[in-house]
Amino acid sequence: MKFLLPLIFTLTLFLSTSFASSDYPTKPINVIFGFQAGGGMDVTGRALVNEAAKILKQPMICSNQVGAGGNLALGRIKGESPDGYTICNATTGAFCRSPHMQPVPFDPFKDFTFIMQYGLFQYGIAVRSDSPWKTFEEFIDYAKKNPRKITYGTAGVGLGQHLAMEYLGKKLGIQWDHVPFTGGPQAITALLGGHVNAISQTSEWAEYVRSGKLRLLALLASKRMKSFPDVPTLMDKGFPFAVHGGLSFVGPAGMPKPVVEKLQNAFHEAMKSTAFIDIMDKFEYTIEYMDSETLTKFIPKDYKETGDLIKTLGIGLYKK
Repeated sequence: MKFLLPLIFTLTLFLSTSFASSDYPTKPINVIFGFQAGGGMDVTGRALVNEAAKILKQPMICSNQVGAGGNLALGRIKGESPDGYTICNATTGAFCRSPHMQPVPFDPFKDFTFIMQYGLFQYGIAVRSDSPWKTFEEFIDYAKKNPRKITYGTAGVGLGQHLAMEYLGKKLGIQWDHVPFTGGPQAITALLGGHVNAISQTSEWAEYVRSGKLRLLALLASKRMKSFPDVPTLMDKGFPFAVHGGLSFVGPAGMPKPVVEKLQNAFHEAMKSTAFIDIMDKFEYTIEYMDSETLTKFIPKDYKETGDLIKTLGIGLYKK
C-alpha cells in the first residue's frame, strides 16, 4: 500500500493538471510588460493581447514592471506559477543578447517557456533635425575626432541598439557615452530636449522623422525600411552587422503543452486583426510569426551566435 500512495498522488496530480489545461483559461490572464507604457513594444503588445483576449474569451490584464532593459519583469515571471495565468511580453534579445552584456536575474534556458514570436523590431540611429550631422558619415567622423563629446540614449543596457553602438565604437575606435533610459519614449524626449546628442533606438522615432523633428542617419537591422528607402543600413555602409530583435510572449518554465498551444494559437489568430496590423505599421515593426517549438529552438542558436560576436568584440561581460 505504501508503494501505491505516491503513484495515486502522481496520477491524481496528472489528471487534475490535464483537466485544468484542457479547460484553460477559466479566469483572467495577467500579462507583464517589461518596458515603459507608451513605447513601441508596449503598445504593439497590448494591441495583440486585446485581440487575443477576445479569442480566449477571458480578460487579459496588462501591467508594466520597468527596469534593466526588461530584465526585471523576466526576473519576476520566472517565479510565477506555470499555469498560464501570468505571462510576459519580452524581446528575444533578453535571452540571446542581454546575458552576454550584463548580469541577468534568470537563466535564459531553464527559467522560461517560450510561447510565440509575433514580430521584429526595426532599429536606427537618429539625431535632431537641427543638428550639424546630415549623414551617418558626418556623425561618425565627428565622434571619432571628439572623444566623449557624443552622448547617445537607448531604452536600456544590453539591448540590441546598445550593442550596435558598442560594436561601432569598438570597430572605429570611438569613445562615446551611453545614457540608458527606462524606455524608448524617454530616450526620444531626451533627444528632443537636447539632453543627448543622438539615440540608438527601436522605431519609436519614426513619427518624429516623418514630422521633420528628427533625422534618421542609419538603420541597424538587415534590411532597409519601406517608409525610409533612402536611409542605409550598417550593412550598406560596409559593416557585417545587423541586430535581430524579436517581439515575443513567454511564461515560467514548465507550462503544460495544451496551455502553451492555446495561447500560441490565440496570439497567432489575433495577428490577423486590422487593429494589430495597423499599430505594427505605425511603429514600422515587421510582423513575423514563430510558434513555440520554432522559437524554443531559435533562442539557443541566436544566443550562441550573438555571444560569439560579443566575445570577439570584447564588450559586455567579456570586456577586457
